Amino acid sequence: MNIGFLGAGKMGLPICWNIARRLELPIALYDLHPPTLPPEAEGQADLLRFSSDMTTLRNCGIVVLCLPDSKIVSAVIEGKGGAPGLIDIVKPGSFILDCGSSIPAETLRLAARLKERNISLHDAPVSGGIARAWKAELTVMAGGIEDGNPLLPVLNAFATKIVHLEKTGDGHVMKAANNYLLAANIVSFTEALRFARTAGISFDKFGEVVNSSSGASYVSANKLETVRRDDDSVSFTSALIAKDVRNFIDSYRSLGLSLPMVPKVLDIWNDAIEAIGGDVDSMKIYHSIGSQSPA
Repeated sequence: MNIGFLGAGKMGLPICWNIARRLELPIALYDLHPPTLPPEAEGQADLLRFSSDMTTLRNCGIVVLCLPDSKIVSAVIEGKGGAPGLIDIVKPGSFILDCGSSIPAETLRLAARLKERNISLHDAPVSGGIARAWKAELTVMAGGIEDGNPLLPVLNAFATKIVHLEKTGDGHVMKAANNYLLAANIVSFTEALRFARTAGISFDKFGEVVNSSSGASYVSANKLETVRRDDDSVSFTSALIAKDVRNFIDSYRSLGLSLPMVPKVLDIWNDAIEAIGGDVDSMKIYHSIGSQSPA
């Protein structure tokens, strides 16, 4: 079955490359800008067949999306400005796999529309970061992908852990919940670190205590050195973190929930973006948190 791919960004490119490499299949890669492979991947660059014309995906039985948000996913699937979308391009019986961070309700709406054309939409958002993406070591939250589904070999090509969730849309529910936890944890971690450092505690002692105590988390275990080095590498931008919190707000409000802490977390990220920019790594928030004491 031919495979197409849309969205060769920081996460999409390694996912696409690993699908092509592990399945030993050339991938029809659509993106507005030709991707640049790192040196370790250039030897198999012929597996990625770049095109700026989305209609070249018409013969792909599987199309994988790794796009920034629901708005773009909807435009790609339904078309925009008179241009055809995947719903008009791919054939009945095809599968679309959304690996990005989309709003669950929008995923369900698109799935219903595509089902009318006998096209299956499944969500499979990922977690793990860029380095693990290149190593094909991502965690996938797979919505409604059962044994025997032709999408499973695709997922196995770039993931070491696949969490099977009951139905389409559930993957994006879990992605929204997970990334909100990350956003809130970064805030609480940097507040605690700012307090400890200002009081004279070293980075080493802070990490030694927290990572062997009840305050330990993914962020404390993996991001303390990022803050200490204060380098300019980018793993997960502050703008993307804020976008994921907005997704979470849209998602829980659609269920009639009121979660009082979440809007405050978004306010903190919006303030950080104003202070440090949206394109920098999210851990740069350390420079904006606690920089001024309240009057």
